[in-house]
Amino acid sequence: MKLQCKTGCVYVSFFVAMWSLLLSLHGAHAATPVLTANNDVVSLRINAPFTIGNAEICRQFSSDQLMQLSLRINGILTPLKANDCNGIVNNEQRTGLIYFLPSLDTPDMAHVRESLSGFPWRDARQHFQREVMYAVSFNDGHSEQTLAVGTMRYQMFETSNVILGFIFVAIVTALLLRLGRFSALLRDAPSGNSAIPVGSRSFSMARVQMAWWFFIVLISYVWLWIVVQGIPAMSVNALGLMGIGSATYLMAAGVDASKQVDVCQSQGLWRDILSDAHGLTLYRFQLLVFNVLFGFLFLVYVVQHVTMPEFDTNILALLGISAGTYAGFKIPEKQSQSTPGTDAAASGQS
Repeated sequence: MKLQCKTGCVYVSFFVAMWSLLLSLHGAHAATPVLTANNDVVSLRINAPFTIGNAEICRQFSSDQLMQLSLRINGILTPLKANDCNGIVNNEQRTGLIYFLPSLDTPDMAHVRESLSGFPWRDARQHFQREVMYAVSFNDGHSEQTLAVGTMRYQMFETSNVILGFIFVAIVTALLLRLGRFSALLRDAPSGNSAIPVGSRSFSMARVQMAWWFFIVLISYVWLWIVVQGIPAMSVNALGLMGIGSATYLMAAGVDASKQVDVCQSQGLWRDILSDAHGLTLYRFQLLVFNVLFGFLFLVYVVQHVTMPEFDTNILALLGISAGTYAGFKIPEKQSQSTPGTDAAASGQS
């Protein structure tokens, strides 16, 4: 009897233990957040709140725990945190995780900015609206579990910003072209009095280069303002490129001031900036090609990555060498121009 009692007690204890284990597992499973899919597309705009409607998450987490929820957009972890689970969005009472998307001009939003607004021509047929995936996850310090997934529809441009930016760039472009053609803005300055009208003087390579990088940086900055809807950061390379253009002009102006040489009649923009006293020159052609090439790459990078590029320092050195070569050749160029018997029609341009 004692043996049977011992055996029965062992069986009873075993079943009680297993039952307790099942109950504990069931309770743990019930407390574990459940992954849910949100079929509603979330509307996403800069400087506006948006709601991820998920009542299940709001029931499982308190207001203090909302700060532990992470939001990923296209797999990129964002610094955005839910403000609340109940609130008014666009004059409507909403229940769900309420976020606010700030301006995208901060460094911690760089990858999100490129994912949302980079390569905009891909979504031109969708009226520049881009659909991206999002995921909400909970991190308890030991592991991270995805709670909700869904789709966001992001409006890349605001019509008012596009119109204002286009008007500003159009005005600057018109002024630059008109003043460059009919004034001394882009033309050689004589050392003394000149009988050639201002609008007929030869174009200056140094001034054209300076105007080129001014225009490239300007339209890039306006584009970033349109996209990020904030004050974009100015890169060190952009300042360096404008500095190279300014330094080239200063060196050329210094050489011109040291020579008592009058300007000549313009033979057309391209011939003026590519020719010296002896005709077309390789060093001017090299300077032109490098400036056009890197200016084009600068614009493409800005549109693709929604930020100012950070060129390799060797690229800046290359442009600096080209500018220095141009300035160095201007000294004998002007000496040759001032030599008696030199044909005035073939005189050099700065």
